[in-house]
Amino acid sequence: MNQEFFLVVWLGLILTIAFLGGFLAKKAKQPTVVGYLLAGFLISLVTSKFIQAKDLISFLSEIGIALLMFTLGLELSLDYLKKVKTIAVWGGLIQILLVIIAAIFIFPRFGFDFAASLFMGCAFAMSSTAIVVKILTEKGEIDTLPGEIMLGWLLVQDLAVLPMMVILPVMLGANISFWSFSLDLLKSVAMIFGVLFIGRKLAPKFISWVADFGSRELLLLAVVALCLLMAVLTSALGLSLALGAFLAGLVISKTSENHAIFSEIRPLRDLFSIIFFVSLGMFLNPYFLISHFWLVLSVSLIVLVFKFIVVTILTLYLGYHAKTAILVGLGLIQAGEFAFILARFGLNGSLINEETYSLILSVALITILVTPWAMNAAPKFYFLLQRTTKKWPHLNQYLFAKKEHLPEKEGLDLTEHVVICGHGRVGSWLARALELLEIPYVVIDYNHQIITELKSKGVQALYGDPADIDVLDYAQVDRAKVVVVAIPDQATQEIVVTNCQNLNPNIKIISRIHQKEAFSRMKTLGVISLIQPEFEGALSIIHRVLQIFGVDKEEIAGKIKRLKIEHGTI
Repeated sequence: MNQEFFLVVWLGLILTIAFLGGFLAKKAKQPTVVGYLLAGFLISLVTSKFIQAKDLISFLSEIGIALLMFTLGLELSLDYLKKVKTIAVWGGLIQILLVIIAAIFIFPRFGFDFAASLFMGCAFAMSSTAIVVKILTEKGEIDTLPGEIMLGWLLVQDLAVLPMMVILPVMLGANISFWSFSLDLLKSVAMIFGVLFIGRKLAPKFISWVADFGSRELLLLAVVALCLLMAVLTSALGLSLALGAFLAGLVISKTSENHAIFSEIRPLRDLFSIIFFVSLGMFLNPYFLISHFWLVLSVSLIVLVFKFIVVTILTLYLGYHAKTAILVGLGLIQAGEFAFILARFGLNGSLINEETYSLILSVALITILVTPWAMNAAPKFYFLLQRTTKKWPHLNQYLFAKKEHLPEKEGLDLTEHVVICGHGRVGSWLARALELLEIPYVVIDYNHQIITELKSKGVQALYGDPADIDVLDYAQVDRAKVVVVAIPDQATQEIVVTNCQNLNPNIKIISRIHQKEAFSRMKTLGVISLIQPEFEGALSIIHRVLQIFGVDKEEIAGKIKRLKIEHGTI
């Protein structure tokens, strides 16, 4: 009875402090995950002696990461990842190998032996799927090119944990025979293919059969049971719970009920994933952090800087724009939740000692805490780097003038046209409408694949950064009628607007925005019309609802106008 009461008290405390941390993070205009992590660290500072509570919370956090990875698998699709498979596979694998090799050479200088260095290299090579997905979702950038690359890269990293957990005990001298090693490796590979094969055949039929009962409760129970059973299966095979849950989500992502499943499981996932994020902060030993402060800080900086450089250079080498490379590089700088899983695996198997275990946890948490700020500052960092490298023209030319070779002429043969900056979900529909109306337009985007596809269809399209004034000049902004900024991040929007105004002070600029706070800033820059997709969607829904209730057209127009005035649109 006391144990149950103890757990309830701790859950109440954790959720209360998590709420306060999330609230303060929102007030500071930071991702809520930062507040959850800091809340966990605060708990560890004042209550680090309650080991029993940490064990209980650790158990609940395992469920949280399982549900989080399950919904990630549910939302992802292998077809979706085909677009970035080259950079995801080659970039991910090369990055993992380079981080491990660097760790073997660097960490012995800090007094660690080969075994500890190798293990830390494996742990730090992984990035945090949970953190990156959370931040991309909050920023609305899951479907952007950098978002797609990061998710594909993270998937390769997650799958790489399998061979690591099989190979590391052999390399570090555990008493494992060749046949045992071969069996474990074969078992891991067979498990993945077996789960995918059986899941594709049986899971859709099972989910459809449950859905036919018309009971939301039964559907939720069936889905959670499937997720946890798959997680338990992979755990019993010596792998991680998170991987099994991810595979469970992946195999039912093709079912027609996947959207209903996601809506049912999302509240449960959010609750348990908050406990997971708080638990990450709780696992940090404040006394180890204080006594080894400079070691933790040095290793954290090495991980952050080295991973950023490696990921950025690999992305550039594989043909992507410098802006994409920097966004991806800053998104994957952290060590992830698999560092915690590997560290626990190594400690339990006597592959690493307590000090190495604490160091891995400390570095992982610190790099995770840095990630939200890094991802939010990525566009500004790109422009800062662009300005700074002008002192070295050749370097600046290589990094930031990466665009298609523009012919030696003044620009495109266009006038009174529309310049569309960004060909994502918003820009693509605008382009289609202009095409139907036979209004001339040009598309600017730094996704080379999109530009190639558009050109094959005969569309005027330029590969390059829409914020690059030379690209805007070549697109004949000075002779254009309208510029539409369909790019999601505000820093790039502001640069595009400023450059367009410099080229043509009379140009009419329409821009999308996501935050209401950006209205005044963008209006000051001279944007004539600002569109917030969420608000416009709400107006469309309101219009249809009022029509159903028989409200006449004039009154509907009046109500919508009032809402626009309250919102600040007019």
